[in-house]
Amino acid sequence: MKVMRIILVFCLATLVFAGCRKDESRNQQGDFFPPVNVDFYVNLNLPSYADLQFTNGYAYELNQGYRQRGIIIYNTGFEGQEKYVAFDRSCPVNVDSSCSYVSVEASGIFFKCGQFKGSNFTSCCGSRFVASNGSQIEGPAKRGLRQYYVRNLGTQLHITATP
Repeated sequence: MKVMRIILVFCLATLVFAGCRKDESRNQQGDFFPPVNVDFYVNLNLPSYADLQFTNGYAYELNQGYRQRGIIIYNTGFEGQEKYVAFDRSCPVNVDSSCSYVSVEASGIFFKCGQFKGSNFTSCCGSRFVASNGSQIEGPAKRGLRQYYVRNLGTQLHITATP
């Protein structure tokens, strides 16, 4: 009876420690970053946001998101609250790398990891993402882009990290 109790305690302790263990593989992949405080408004009547009036139109909101790399606001063409989406510009691969930015491809349908400098594009990891939902479709990224909440208030969008 005493032996059974010892075995039971040992098994429970093993389960507790295994459940509390840190997920090292996630950290080694470099595809995780902590939550950031995002809370700003976009006035759709301003010229800098004119492209958001059209399907596949987008705008970069600089100095927001993880490491202040910016956020991409995108018009999906859907109706209702799904019309606009917002994603962090930090690529989930090597998120702390200086090249780990996400930019909109010329087609306006996909995002890719890298940056435009003028008309020249410098690739970073080669990952690509679907613009309408941020899901990963190509490259080494193991997850989609960090998405933020968008409330459509008519002539304004409210973008936040929490609903």
